[in-house]
Amino acid sequence: MRRDEAVSRLAGLEPELRAFGVAHLYLFGSVARDEAGPGSDLDVFVEPVGQDFFRLDNYMGPFELIERIFPGVPVGYSTRQGLSDYIRDTVESEAVRVF
Repeated sequence: MRRDEAVSRLAGLEPELRAFGVAHLYLFGSVARDEAGPGSDLDVFVEPVGQDFFRLDNYMGPFELIERIFPGVPVGYSTRQGLSDYIRDTVESEAVRVF
């Protein structure tokens, strides 16, 4: 999958994602670098508006929406805060802000 296609599809979810409390959505990994192959996953992280985001329905809702528009593609999903310290700098340096 190409980066521009992924960004376009993800951007189309903005109203629904914001309703769940997502302030910003970022794409990273091989799709963001435009290096994705047939078996690549789609890696995203979100920045929530506030603490209410961490209720189960608010946290899982965005993940389920993203999975739905990328059928058959494994989705890696996290918050910015949930990124491992081991990979955080790399992920943040290559991340593409969707909104």
